[in-house]
Formats: sequence, structure tokens, C-alpha cells
Amino acid sequence: MGSEEIILQSLWSFVGLHENYLNSLTSRYEKGIIPNVTEFLSENWAIAIYHEWFGDFCLRMRQSVQGMSDIQNVLERAFETTKNGEGITREQMDEFKKLVEPQTTRMIQDETLEFIKTNMNHLPMYYIPQKEFE
Repeated sequence: MGSEEIILQSLWSFVGLHENYLNSLTSRYEKGIIPNVTEFLSENWAIAIYHEWFGDFCLRMRQSVQGMSDIQNVLERAFETTKNGEGITREQMDEFKKLVEPQTTRMIQDETLEFIKTNMNHLPMYYIPQKEFE
């Protein structure tokens, strides 16, 4: 999956993450779009995943959306869809995304921007629009 040696400690950063956190790694690798996985996961976009507080950020986000009715609806539908042991297709995922209310999406975006701004000293490669700093 790559020519570089994999550092085991780095792999722990990915345990439990959905592949969407990894920019659709599985399908892009299978299509040959990503020929070298270790190189891909070393690019600037992935630095936040290795950040020591990224796991805490994910946990806080999970807790924040847990009680929201739109998210509960999506989770119930996803559970029903996967009862037969099959995963969720990209098309189904796109349909689920349509069920998320705009204010929920905005809250997730705002929290993500806040995480990046708070940790900008470790994540300088991420662009934050100027108005977000006001």
C-alpha cells in the first residue's frame, strides 16, 4: 500500500475513524487514485488527524449531536440499512446527508473551525477565512 515504512504509533490515530475522515481512502485506493497510502496519509491535510486532541474533538462532536433529532433519524435509518450485515453505500450516505438539518451542519462546521483556530500553532496549513477570526 506504499513504499514507506509505517510507524505503528501513527496507525493508532486511525483506529475507530470512519474512512470519510481519511478523504474516502478505501475507494480512492481501489480506483488507483491513491497509489501510495503512506504518502497520502503524510500530506498536510491529514495533520489534524494526528493531533493529540483530535480524538477529544471527535468525542465532543459525537456528544454534541447525539441528542439531535435529525441525527437520531439518520442513525436509525443507517442501523436499519446495515441490519443485513452490509455496509452503507456512498449513494445511501449522500441520502443520509440530505436528512441533516442546515443548522446541524453549520454547528459541525463552526466547531471544526474552532478546533483548527484553537490549535493553529500545530495546524498552520489549514486556511481559515479572515471573518472567522473576528
